[in-house]
Amino acid sequence: MEQKPKFPKALKRLLTLLIALLCLFGVKALLGTRTMMYLYARDIDHIEVNITPPGVTMTAAGEDTAAVVSLLSKAVTHGRQEPVTGQAIGLTIYYLDERVQQVNVCGDYLEVDGKGYKMRLSDGEAIEAWARALAEKQGVALE
Repeated sequence: MEQKPKFPKALKRLLTLLIALLCLFGVKALLGTRTMMYLYARDIDHIEVNITPPGVTMTAAGEDTAAVVSLLSKAVTHGRQEPVTGQAIGLTIYYLDERVQQVNVCGDYLEVDGKGYKMRLSDGEAIEAWARALAEKQGVALE
């Protein structure tokens, strides 16, 4: 009678751990991550909003800041991406502790301090809609 080769217990545990880690990375890639999940409105003094084209600059504070922070912190990204072209929303975030952070949104592209990510298109569209509403509220023409 032939005996099956036996693997040492340590090797079985290592293989099980490796398979579990691969599954976790696969799930993370499918579900995405929230790159700006630790962004809080209470930490922000104001946000300078630049819409290009047409090259309009506005300032968001108070409730307007809270609205875009909510959108940014819930935005889901899926890995890195090269910059894209089109109408871009540039957000320069000024924190109360005098830090400054640069965020750019263009369709399904999110750039945070120079690092580009592929974002859900619906999240990018929501941020663009917020910027248009802010321009309308402040009486700024985007055409």
